[in-house]
Amino acid sequence: MASLTHTGKPKTVQFAMISVWLVAGLAVLGSAVESFVTLSGRTPLAFGGADPRVQLISLPQINQAQLREGAVGYLVDIPLWLRALCAAPALLYVALALVAAVLLTRILREISAGRPFTAPVRKNMMALSLILIGAGLLYGTLDAAAGRAVFEVASDFRTEDFPLGADYAVISTDAPRWPYFMMTSGVVGLALSSAFKAGGRLQEENDGLV
Repeated sequence: MASLTHTGKPKTVQFAMISVWLVAGLAVLGSAVESFVTLSGRTPLAFGGADPRVQLISLPQINQAQLREGAVGYLVDIPLWLRALCAAPALLYVALALVAAVLLTRILREISAGRPFTAPVRKNMMALSLILIGAGLLYGTLDAAAGRAVFEVASDFRTEDFPLGADYAVISTDAPRWPYFMMTSGVVGLALSSAFKAGGRLQEENDGLV
């Protein structure tokens, strides 16, 4: 029999809840920092009077940004709307991590109370699965749109100004980032929610026989 904490929850469930929020917290922190750097064009960790501005290579959708000799350029030099679009996937991930942690916590609480096949568990499992799939598709779409926008802006020389705020000899973008693991987890969650639904029917039938 699993040992209980002073709150009455099995220690394994309490550990799972702590782990969920620890992982969610790390995910939120990492994505929040990425969002801040992308939106502001500056690092939050500039010490000793160092220049906080970061290079264009810090943009998540760029894998190469080489300035011409003598040229000076920073991420903050590109248009704000473009930085906002490039930060959108990370901002979405912040919201996703928090929502997923809340739903998982609700599921674990029901399971710890001995109610693994109840309607709230199935509802939260279904919601979590659909959110993972939908957010995964939206994340990839936003990242693809951001990468395409960077490419188009970098290729626009209709004005005398440099399109990305400086004279770059080489600019190349990454392939869109599709969170396949996230979407696959959502599909697995849908399968589990179906299994939980079947378990709920069996439990109701057994209860009716008692």
